[in-house]
Amino acid sequence: MEWFKKKMRVFLFVCLLFPFYSYAAKISLSISGKIEDHSAMLYFPDGRELPISIDASGKGELVVDVTKPVYVALGYHYISRTLLLTPDTDIQISFENKKFGERVAITGTGSQVNIYLNNGRLKAAKIDDMALGEKAFFLKMDSILNVNLQELDHAGLSEEINEMEKIRLKYFTCATLPSYPYFHMRIAKDSTYEASLEYWSKLQELMVMDASLLRYDEFRSFLVEAVSRVARKQYPESKSLDAVVRYVESEVKEPGIAEFLINKNVYAYVERYGLDSADAYCAVFDRYVKSPLLVKNFETLCNRWRKLSVGALSPNFNCTDLSGKKVSLSDFKGKYVYIDIWATWCGPCQREIPHLQKLEEKYHGKDIYFVSISCDNNKKAWENRVRAGLKGIQLHFVNGDTFMNDYMIKGIPRFILLDKEGKIISVDMSRPSDPKTIAKLDELLN
Repeated sequence: MEWFKKKMRVFLFVCLLFPFYSYAAKISLSISGKIEDHSAMLYFPDGRELPISIDASGKGELVVDVTKPVYVALGYHYISRTLLLTPDTDIQISFENKKFGERVAITGTGSQVNIYLNNGRLKAAKIDDMALGEKAFFLKMDSILNVNLQELDHAGLSEEINEMEKIRLKYFTCATLPSYPYFHMRIAKDSTYEASLEYWSKLQELMVMDASLLRYDEFRSFLVEAVSRVARKQYPESKSLDAVVRYVESEVKEPGIAEFLINKNVYAYVERYGLDSADAYCAVFDRYVKSPLLVKNFETLCNRWRKLSVGALSPNFNCTDLSGKKVSLSDFKGKYVYIDIWATWCGPCQREIPHLQKLEEKYHGKDIYFVSISCDNNKKAWENRVRAGLKGIQLHFVNGDTFMNDYMIKGIPRFILLDKEGKIISVDMSRPSDPKTIAKLDELLN
């Protein structure tokens, strides 16, 4: 017992000499106006996502462990802002609801760097700049980088953060470089243009295979796009994702970079196209991706797609028609249902409408409903478009986010085919303009 007491006295003495420090950053939100979205999200470079609950008065708070400076993204109502958190950050962010993307007020410990990050003064190349020839475009990027570095000099940040910002600004400024050849041909209307050796050299010079740079969102975005461009050039006979996989297998020796690229590309593919024909990509994912969080996120994604497998019962939808009558999926039970998810602002959606109308005429009187559902936020725009001459079953989502999330819809138009019992035949059915659509419908209806 005496031995134990002596040990405890020594322990307490050491604690007095070396006090415990709390490495935590605190973010407080204050939103004015009508609160419609009761959650904000903090996104970390390693894939973590931490929610910030917003109460009825517009207040929210989050304390997060931080041992060293880390860039994060604060997302609210489809808008995100870059923040830099350090172990002593204690900032208050105030803004008006629905104006998060316009202006915010930041105060507290650590506000200086975050005001700088969100003052809107940093410059980036514009789409029209890509009409410039290569050399002129390179000079333009250098000029923009110099302007941004001057802005950094005036911010008065610490030496450590200053060095971090120099790296971030380099990739922030070069964000459009990977897509330059594609846009230059179209904006400059130069169909004969081919990227020079100097262009490819400059691009690859920036493709640094250093996993420590993955802390910068700008680097991550640049690397994904740049690797895609270089891989397609190196393996022109391969599909886009196949080319990236081949490039990683042959060129990327840094495990952290390889894991990042495979996770990013395979996840994006499965998120968009589902698990059909994805077995080989899933095997590549298993081989390269070891992070427990990334593996868990991918498995969650795959499980969502498994719920949409052929023969599974379709998620329900709740809509209104032009008269305001409520309509749900169950109202169409007993016939096949071909669903068109569209919007008035979507050009490709509009181009499919004449083809959809021809399908409706061809299969008039058959056991199939053609159901067009608008995801327009502006309901009036949808009403005007329907009244301008759209025929058939025209509906507008009451809560489209739920249905579109259930069906993993990231882009429109999107077409879905269901059987007579409301079970899934295809979650990504061919478009009305595609001859495969008539072939499939003939098979079912004749």
